[in-house]
Amino acid sequence: MYVPSTEPSRDSTSYVHDLVQTAMSTGKGKNKVMHGAPQALIICSSALRVVELVKILRVVTKRPVAKLFSRHIKIDTQKKMLEEGAVDVAVGTPNRVLRLLRDGDLKVNRLKLVAIDCWQDEKMRVVVDMDDTRSDLFAIWRDVLLPASKNPDYNFKLRLM
Repeated sequence: MYVPSTEPSRDSTSYVHDLVQTAMSTGKGKNKVMHGAPQALIICSSALRVVELVKILRVVTKRPVAKLFSRHIKIDTQKKMLEEGAVDVAVGTPNRVLRLLRDGDLKVNRLKLVAIDCWQDEKMRVVVDMDDTRSDLFAIWRDVLLPASKNPDYNFKLRLM
């Protein structure tokens, strides 16, 4: 992927902030926060990376951010949070995001941005390289995002970061 030199580096806080803010600045009325339907979905390789990005996003965007991963958080708790609480940005691991999408608790009807976090772990692997995450990531694309992208009512961008 070509990244123009005017963009901040992918490790900077400003890059994540600018990416999310640009995706969500869509005009009047469309920024209304809704239950279970984020405007930005960021998919990460691990729970630790999700927590790191959520901390950054909550500070810089000042918007509701959902963390979606299976370590220490039961899926029923996350389903209840998505049902009862407003969410504008969701950050999660492929397995948990896929499960919530398939169960209908996480919706794609308001998505403006889907970002795949290409952060490298200590073994220099990214979410696409890992056996644990690759199949779920591609299932998200094949089963949910690709069909949604063919619907003229849905208009989201896919970015690698």
